[in-house]
Amino acid sequence: MVVLIPVAIVVGAYLVGSLPTAYVVVRLATGDDIRLLGTKNVGTLNTFQQVGIWPAIPVFLVDVGKGVLAVSVPTWIDAPQWIMFLTAVFVVLGHNWSVFLKFQGGKGAAAILGISLMLAPTLTLVILGPVLLVSILTRNIVLGVAFGFILWNIMWVLSGQSPERISLCVLLTSVVVITYIVSIREHVLQSIKGQRWKELFIGLR
Repeated sequence: MVVLIPVAIVVGAYLVGSLPTAYVVVRLATGDDIRLLGTKNVGTLNTFQQVGIWPAIPVFLVDVGKGVLAVSVPTWIDAPQWIMFLTAVFVVLGHNWSVFLKFQGGKGAAAILGISLMLAPTLTLVILGPVLLVSILTRNIVLGVAFGFILWNIMWVLSGQSPERISLCVLLTSVVVITYIVSIREHVLQSIKGQRWKELFIGLR
């Protein structure tokens, strides 16, 4: 029984992460499958780009809520910290590779935002300002988010977060980076082959 409780919590985190918010919202709004639209990413940005701001808002809020829940539940039941770290990782893995969508999904940024808001709320809110600024100046949300992840890792180290939290930060960032690189591999290869270096970065979506 002692072993089954942590396993159940971690599996639950994965299943919560797997809930395909963008897929459901776009289906209800237009009848389309978001996996066949735009970047094919099952997340907030693709929802916004394909069907607009209003459907994207609930997608964003629910996906952030996944991360909040993944940290909150272990805290509420006074579980060991290592369980909370596992639930944080598995909720993102579920979001990125949903069991309900044949292991397709999003990139995990919104869920990670929820996790970060629970673990370091003030620091997270401070980081959001520069993210928005870079996104506006470059007119590219992806570059803004990428800058945010770099800043997130740096600030967690400089602010004296525990080694465990820093390791979690690096691990979650690695999951997002790997997921994103896999999703844009064709864009990267074509840009490099054609020596379109500006497009390599500006064309990111």
